[in-house]
Amino acid sequence: MRTIWQYRKYIWGNAVSELKNRYAGSSLGVLWNILQPLFQILIFTYVFSQIMIAKLPDMESSTAFAIYLCAGLIPWAAFSDIVIRGSNAFLENATYLKKLAIPEYIFIIQIGISSGITLLISMCLLFIIVLLIGGSVSFLWVLLPFILFLLLLFALGLAFLLASINVFFKDVGQFLGTFIQIWMWLTPIVYVTEIVPTGFAKILTYNPLYYYIDSLHQIIVFSHLPNSLNWFFMLIFAMLSMILGTIVLKILRSEIRDVI
Repeated sequence: MRTIWQYRKYIWGNAVSELKNRYAGSSLGVLWNILQPLFQILIFTYVFSQIMIAKLPDMESSTAFAIYLCAGLIPWAAFSDIVIRGSNAFLENATYLKKLAIPEYIFIIQIGISSGITLLISMCLLFIIVLLIGGSVSFLWVLLPFILFLLLLFALGLAFLLASINVFFKDVGQFLGTFIQIWMWLTPIVYVTEIVPTGFAKILTYNPLYYYIDSLHQIIVFSHLPNSLNWFFMLIFAMLSMILGTIVLKILRSEIRDVI
């Protein structure tokens, strides 16, 4: 933590620069960081409430499924972005790591911050749209930052682990893209657990992401407090991920700079 604090300006500056440069050259520039998630939410809401008219079980609202979808896809996008880009962070910043005595994980953390900012913007937009379309917004929404923070920690830990291994086994990066797609379909993001076979629903509970996404759905869509089991596993998986990722990085750190 002390090292992160020492490099806080460097991390923050790079994270903000990344957001600014993401749409460099376009007329609206940095505004696309707001407009892109806004358009995505509006499109999902319109398509699934007005065209496909998809509904959740036992809910009459025509917009509930669209909210359910956005409440899962937005955090998932941040998670997958951190894991995929983070896994390549050491290789992409090899020049800096060879020439500067800068901690390796700094590059992953700045990815986490830029993705976290995008996630925060998207969730704020979702909140506004839910209000405008007459969705249910309860005091439980104040718990969302804690859940999202734990999700980001889980993603960062995995990024530490994968980035360290990817330096030595570059097939990890190639395999990860496919695995992430499979992982998404093993997470109740675009479907509800009530419609899947009982056996498959049981398998879903072995998926760490299940507890984060389900907790977000419980609060945003159903206005329910996530159960204690969800909180327990969200905390445990975030801690285990960070601990494991940090340990592996420390073990391989001395060799990483030589290999890249």
